[in-house]
Amino acid sequence: MAYAPVHDYFDINPTFSFPVEHGQYPVDQQEHVVSPESRSFSPTSSRKQHADTELQDVSPYWATPGHPMPTAPSHQRGWSGSTISTEEPPMTKGEPAALLPPSRSFMKKAYTCLPPKGSWFLEIITILISWAAVGAIMGVLARYNGAALPEWPYYITLNALIALLATIATACMGVSLQSGLSQLKWIRFKESKAPLSDMEAFDEASRGTWGALKLLATTRGGVLGSFGATVAVVALALGPFAQQVVTYESRSVESPQGASINRALNYTGALPGKTSSTGFVPILPLKSAVYNGLFAENGRPGASLAFSCPTGNCTWDPYETLAVCQSCVDLSPFVQVFCSNDTTTSGEGCGWQVPQGGRLDTSLDVFGMTSHVPAARGDAAHATIVRLVFMGTEAAHDGGRAGEKRPWARQCVLSACVQTLASGVTNGVLEEKVVDEYVNTTVLDISGDGDDDGKDRNVYVASPRSNSSTPYVLSIEAMLAMRGWFASVFATGSAIRNAAGFNRTVIANDSSSSAVVVNLTVGISSGETFFDSDVVTAFYWNYYEYADGLDMLMRDTATSMTVAFRSFQGVEAVRGRATSVESYVRVHWGFAVLPILTVTGAALFLAAAIYRTKRSRTEPWKSSALATLLHGLDEDARAQFEHSSSLKEEKYRARGIKVQLSQSDDNRTLLRG
Repeated sequence: MAYAPVHDYFDINPTFSFPVEHGQYPVDQQEHVVSPESRSFSPTSSRKQHADTELQDVSPYWATPGHPMPTAPSHQRGWSGSTISTEEPPMTKGEPAALLPPSRSFMKKAYTCLPPKGSWFLEIITILISWAAVGAIMGVLARYNGAALPEWPYYITLNALIALLATIATACMGVSLQSGLSQLKWIRFKESKAPLSDMEAFDEASRGTWGALKLLATTRGGVLGSFGATVAVVALALGPFAQQVVTYESRSVESPQGASINRALNYTGALPGKTSSTGFVPILPLKSAVYNGLFAENGRPGASLAFSCPTGNCTWDPYETLAVCQSCVDLSPFVQVFCSNDTTTSGEGCGWQVPQGGRLDTSLDVFGMTSHVPAARGDAAHATIVRLVFMGTEAAHDGGRAGEKRPWARQCVLSACVQTLASGVTNGVLEEKVVDEYVNTTVLDISGDGDDDGKDRNVYVASPRSNSSTPYVLSIEAMLAMRGWFASVFATGSAIRNAAGFNRTVIANDSSSSAVVVNLTVGISSGETFFDSDVVTAFYWNYYEYADGLDMLMRDTATSMTVAFRSFQGVEAVRGRATSVESYVRVHWGFAVLPILTVTGAALFLAAAIYRTKRSRTEPWKSSALATLLHGLDEDARAQFEHSSSLKEEKYRARGIKVQLSQSDDNRTLLRG
């Protein structure tokens, strides 16, 4: 049987005690101390004398010798709790614990109506944790700002860490904001009378964003309540703004592996050959390079150059190399008409020529190429490899029309030179730009008795703008090999568009002729065209297809030959920088303002709530449901809701009922109307 307070209308003599021996009466025969006249009576007699009094059975206090029975004051209607004395008698050896009077602490827990006084320890700890989380976010961002994207174990990313810290900060702030907003309702009703509906408004605001928005919209929370609700709403954006602080961008970083590319200091590639007019022939890599430049037409004549770039993206400072340069000039102003002695009335015996040596024999020759290889006696610059003069009768790119006679002429030269190159590799593709070039225009007579005369016939090229005093060298053997072979490769030839030209080109020549007959439709020209060689065909095609077709084909050939120079003996490696693309962290500190202000606002709101609680001497009950139950409405306030038929109607009535948290007559704290 449990201990329970006995509610009655009688006073009990506080000095009364039972002078009985321990164990004198059985349990069911013991009497209770409930008489207002300080006398004992049995349960039977009490029921007879006070028929309107309801007595409750309670566990009896066992009287022991030398110990008085506990006494208790009277209980009156309207008073809460028991004030029975709970003086705890000493335990006698052998007494059953269940039969002893309850302890003072147990009686306090059982009969007190006031909850234990709360504290703000948890809220202060959580707001400190929020500060620590936001501070950790800022610290991590400051640590990795401008640094490469960190590689952490288990594929943890920087965004994941920021999201975790932001979640911790938001959750901890929620504890402080919830307690603060809940405490405001008690402060509101303690300081002054307020509509009872404000109790629900504050309670909803402490539970979520929608309630906080409603509290803001109705302005029922006052300055402090509106401030707390604003912080609660803004706290939702803490996570997104915290992650927006950091972005990831790409940049190039230098790799310690480095890069290298070759440059030619000299070139000596040549073989003795009896079939050559000069006694030397080029090595096969050079021949391949010439054909690649003439016929590949891929826009990448230097694609075969070897280089080392481990990352696929490399750069080099400008450097010099022995190379082959091309230059082209317009000779159209120097074109002259000439006619042979057997000129017919149709004018087919007349043609065009230029003083530089190019000519079109008849008006039927629509395109022609004339080659000039420097002689040993020194009729050209010693660095010149070959000189080509191109002529035509149709202006393909200056508004000319098919069949219209508008003769033109252009001269192009290939020479040994020194080039200054700016090289770079992007995504594994080499790109080179000619920054500067220099050609030695010295004319030298290399005729003589041969190598035994002691003359140095090599080609030396040294740019006056170079920092190096050592000239670049092209051996005379390599020069003679190229001149001899070019005399046959770039043999003089033309393109004709009639049967007579075909007979002249194909039938008149022997079986070794390289004449070509094709049906072309290029540019403004079309029809069956007869070419003396494939090289003439290539230059003809480029002239009609591209605005600077002749220059482009000569440039590709020169670049391809330079690659051959840089791929043979006499080269050295040029060191460069290998770069790779890495992602790095960039912090936009402007977005950090909101997380910092949000946590600061939550801390200020909590401090204000604590201060208002102490100033108004309000118990820190916060969101305790037990406090709401135990300190509810008094009888007068509750009476105004007796005729409400629904919760909606009760909410409506609560708007017009003002209550205040105050002490009742029995010292209970109630919401009184």
